[in-house]
Amino acid sequence: MGERDTHTIGRPTRTDRIMIRLEQIIMVLLFCAVFLFASCADHREAIKAQADRLYAEARLKEPLPPKPFESDGCSLWWNGDWVECCVDHDFGYWMGGTCKERNELDLRLMDCVAAKGHPFIADVMYLGVHVGGVWWLPTSFRWGFGWEYPQSGPPGKLY
Repeated sequence: MGERDTHTIGRPTRTDRIMIRLEQIIMVLLFCAVFLFASCADHREAIKAQADRLYAEARLKEPLPPKPFESDGCSLWWNGDWVECCVDHDFGYWMGGTCKERNELDLRLMDCVAAKGHPFIADVMYLGVHVGGVWWLPTSFRWGFGWEYPQSGPPGKLY
């Protein structure tokens, strides 16, 4: 027999259980949102300092992207103790280039995060950047984001 939606003393109905589960899910999502926001805020100054240092120390060949290099750390991900890996990765994504260069950079990100002791997170991040960072999506974190969309790297350097 199907479960009726009537109250029995001490026994929640199916609707009550669904509502309780929904409230639990909302609480977890809110907790995650607060955690992500706090994580981003804690690293903002360190991310900017690392981005500025990377740019100053880089031996870049002309032409350079018209947009200045900026990093948000780990785009759409939390900034754990691997945030330096993400800023380094962002630098390469800002410059853009060939498909081979992108593949090598994504693998370098995965190796860097794994070397920090997070092999599972490294695999998930690799999949995320490899699928989500394609040049043809007009996002702020796409391959070649330093260039005007849809360009993905220096002129004459085809993806």
